[in-house]
Amino acid sequence: MAENQEFNIDEALTQLEEINKKLSAKDISLDDSIKLYNEGTILATKCQEHLAGVEKELQIINDNN
Repeated sequence: MAENQEFNIDEALTQLEEINKKLSAKDISLDDSIKLYNEGTILATKCQEHLAGVEKELQIINDNN
C-alpha cells in the first residue's frame, strides 16, 4: 500500500485476510511467515489507528448534537 494514497480500511482488511490464509498454509517458509506477520501487524496497526480516528470524529458529531 503506497503511503501517498488515502488509507482504505476495506482494502486493508482484505489484505489481512489474505495474509491470514497464507500464514495458515502448511508449506510456507519461516522467512515468508515472518515477512507476512510483519506486514500483517503493520496493517492491523493502521486499521486500529484509522478506527480510532473515526471513533473520535463520531464522538465530536455526537457531542455537537
